[in-house]
Amino acid sequence: MATLEELASNDEIKAEYRKTFLLNMFQKICARMNKDEKYRERVKTVFRQTKDRSQTTAALIKNSLGYDLSSEDAALLSKWFSANLKKQSSRKPIPLSVKMALYKKQGGKCMACGEDLGEDWSKIHVDHIIPWKLVGDELEDNYQDLCDTCNECKSAHTDYIFKSMINLN
Repeated sequence: MATLEELASNDEIKAEYRKTFLLNMFQKICARMNKDEKYRERVKTVFRQTKDRSQTTAALIKNSLGYDLSSEDAALLSKWFSANLKKQSSRKPIPLSVKMALYKKQGGKCMACGEDLGEDWSKIHVDHIIPWKLVGDELEDNYQDLCDTCNECKSAHTDYIFKSMINLN
């Protein structure tokens, strides 16, 4: 078992924590937009009219949650907000070519636990890294292969991979 100091100095864990933190902020704003249609329309209008979505995103996070974002984080969140605002009401089927490329990219392993997925396509779950309910199918490269267990446990959570990395699942 790793010590807290070892976990804190691991670059892969730090990167996943940062992503989890950003996803949490994104999720909070999305929840507010889902509860308050007027707020959602204001955000949508501002995003439609702005020339710099990253700067707009940074201002939105600062005003709503009190956090200052780096330009890199603001650009990433801006991409997520754009996807959320374009999200369709139904899922698109994932093409077999995408599934096969993803399987090859991950070496046939579950992204969360590292288990060998085998070659039974019915047991391989293509998961939206950022949950579908937040961004729909609007983001490229938002898929990962998970085993049955990890897919069931992750569900629509945004911190599952981070918790897996530090053995909290």
